[in-house]
Amino acid sequence: MPTSAKQEAVKELNEMFQKAKAAVLTDYQGIDAVSIGSLRTHMRGRSVEFLVVKNTLAKLAAKNTPFEALDASFKGPVSVVVSFEDAVAPAKALAEYGKLEAAKSPKVLCGLVEGKMISAAEVKALSELPSREALIAQMLSVFQGPTTNFAGVFSGLLRKLVGTLDAVREKKAAG
Repeated sequence: MPTSAKQEAVKELNEMFQKAKAAVLTDYQGIDAVSIGSLRTHMRGRSVEFLVVKNTLAKLAAKNTPFEALDASFKGPVSVVVSFEDAVAPAKALAEYGKLEAAKSPKVLCGLVEGKMISAAEVKALSELPSREALIAQMLSVFQGPTTNFAGVFSGLLRKLVGTLDAVREKKAAG
C-alpha cells in the first residue's frame, strides 16, 4: 500500500498531466545538482516546469490522462519538462538551454504534444520552429501577397488605359 505522501504525489502529478498542453521526457543522467538547479531556473523563466519523477509514481499518475501514451517511456532516470500554455515551449526551452549553458543538457527521449506522442527527432524539429508571432506574420504576408499583386496589375491596366486615351485625345487634337 503506497504511503500518503506517495498518494499525494501521484494526485499532484495526475492533475499536472491533465492540464499540460505539452511535455518532453528527458534523461538527466550525468547532470550534477548545480546544473539541474540552473536548468530549473532557466525553465521557470520560460513558464515551463522541470520535474524529476519516480517512474512508478509517474506511471500511476499517467492513467486516464494523455500521458498514458508515454507509459513505456518512464524507465531509467527520467525528468519531465511540462508546459501548460504553449505546446512548443518545452522543446524550445530545452534547445535554448543546450545552446546557452556550458553544463550538460538532458537528453531528449520523446515528447507529448496535445495528447499525441512524438519522437526525439520531432521534438528537435518543434524546437526549430519560428515563434508563434513570426508564424502569424508569415501567414499574414502570404495572405497580403495576392491582394498586393492584384492592386499592381490593376494599377498597370489603368495606366495603359489612361495612356491609350491620352494618345487618342492627342491624335484627335492634331488631326
